[in-house]
Amino acid sequence: MLTRGVGYAPPGVLASLVRDVDLLCLDAGNTLVFLDHARVASICARAGFATTAEALRAAEGRAKIALEEGTALHVAWSRAHVAASRGWAGYLGTLVAAAGLAAALAPAALEALWPEHEAKNLFSLVPEELPPALGRARAAGMRVAVVSNSEGKLEALLEDVGLRPVLDLVVDSARVGVEKPDPRIFGVALERFGVPPARALHVGDLYATDVVGARAAGMRVALVDPFGHLRGRHPDVARVSGVAEVAEALARALGPP
Repeated sequence: MLTRGVGYAPPGVLASLVRDVDLLCLDAGNTLVFLDHARVASICARAGFATTAEALRAAEGRAKIALEEGTALHVAWSRAHVAASRGWAGYLGTLVAAAGLAAALAPAALEALWPEHEAKNLFSLVPEELPPALGRARAAGMRVAVVSNSEGKLEALLEDVGLRPVLDLVVDSARVGVEKPDPRIFGVALERFGVPPARALHVGDLYATDVVGARAAGMRVALVDPFGHLRGRHPDVARVSGVAEVAEALARALGPP
């Protein structure tokens, strides 16, 4: 079970964020489905790389900042040439290194993690309050789309974890051939529902892809940062504890269906 962090957005800021929104767009990893740190630590241990769930959780902020600053690891491993898994490898490789693994061992760590990820996605934990909150927002009339950089199996993952019934559309970068921060990937969702960018809100956990991409598409945006990993950075971006907080605000704004 996931522990929900403390929200950043005061009620007035949150109400302003969701005002006149016709489409809620969501990132997937660490926004809807969260990394299973304990499982990653267990896989690493079996492969001979000692780390802990706590160390991995604490390292997430450093990994996200590395992505922002262009200092994420570029790991030479067997799938380095495969575009669909490049983002996954950049994040996981940087994360395990930030958690204390020697950078030289990152390729072996990715080789151990990838087959386990294919068998069952490492990003598979869902906050218990999330599905009902999204359900209430949709019942009130909100359309909800996932716009995510993924490896082509995102729709199946969201089905497996029980989230697909509370979503209207899933845009998987490997399926549409364009990745965030390219604004064209957001255009897939905007065009599907006929919503102008100014009336769409995107929520995600990475500044480098979610904020930069959504802003380039002309959308408003909020960062999911429940544990303060990015505290003090990007003061011009609204912070929320999670998608459930936003979904509940949208349901209140829209009123009864």
